[in-house]
Amino acid sequence: MGRRKRRKKVILKPRKTIPKIFTCPHCGAQLMTVKKIKKQYTVVCGSCGIRHEFDERPGWEPVDYYNNFVDLYLEGKIAT
Repeated sequence: MGRRKRRKKVILKPRKTIPKIFTCPHCGAQLMTVKKIKKQYTVVCGSCGIRHEFDERPGWEPVDYYNNFVDLYLEGKIAT
């Protein structure tokens, strides 16, 4: 006599996604967004209003533009 087979519960881990809202290096608010307007990307903070524009680069994601923005800000090349 055989028993019924038990089903194994499959637990799926959630996929990690790239964030779309970032932390502002100037004011610390989590309101930094990267917007694409024609062939330029604009990184802007919704709280303090700091912004910078980048030309479109092939293969770059919004997180790459944000990281470049933070690097320029920490070097002092972006005025507040």
